[in-house]
Amino acid sequence: MRIVSIVGLKNTGKTSLTSKIIKELTNRGFKVASIKHSHHKMEMDHEGTDTYKQMEAGSDFVVGIGDKTFFNINRTIPLERLLFLIKMVDNPDFLVIEGFKNYTYAKIATCPEVEDDYTIATVDSFTITDDEVLNLVDLIEEKSYDIIDTLFVDECGYNDAEIIAKAFVKGDLKYNPQTQADVSLSIDGINIGLNAFVNDFLKETILGMLKSLKTTEYGVEDFNSIEISIKNDEK
Repeated sequence: MRIVSIVGLKNTGKTSLTSKIIKELTNRGFKVASIKHSHHKMEMDHEGTDTYKQMEAGSDFVVGIGDKTFFNINRTIPLERLLFLIKMVDNPDFLVIEGFKNYTYAKIATCPEVEDDYTIATVDSFTITDDEVLNLVDLIEEKSYDIIDTLFVDECGYNDAEIIAKAFVKGDLKYNPQTQADVSLSIDGINIGLNAFVNDFLKETILGMLKSLKTTEYGVEDFNSIEISIKNDEK
């Protein structure tokens, strides 16, 4: 999952640019997820509906399932936790975020005032042409990267996730999704970075144990994606 954030001041065309980028990534055959960050109150459900009434009655977590599925959670979830959950639930190729300008992910700025070390381009969202959008998405494919705590590379001197991320942004390192971790670990809601050795050890150990189980009785023959949650009551 490669992540890019569209950042800028108010009324600089962030939403318009975000939509154009999502559309082009989708046209290229990628599976895309998105997050909208707002400083204002946002509601995914509306007053008078059954699910709204459940939230008003005191439910902290309401799920609506029909032609679409939506979650309404009565609290703010940190971005890093959201990234992990989105990766677990849907595993998109790209996650496009509108906002979160202070985070350490590849950014497209819609005004120069928000540029920082992670900005890969600054554009005028109101005048950008179709060809410029194509070039912008080329740049996103080249320089965006996964959840920062999961990053590792074999090159000497790049042993810190933020240093690795900046190297991707600057073009000093080339991001290759195939060489990144394929085990994601979260403890108490916090993403834990794994080096190549621990990643491979956990993967091979768990796969080895699972192959001894009679998973075919549950209709499971292949292990494309494995999700494990461990509750630790030891204090």
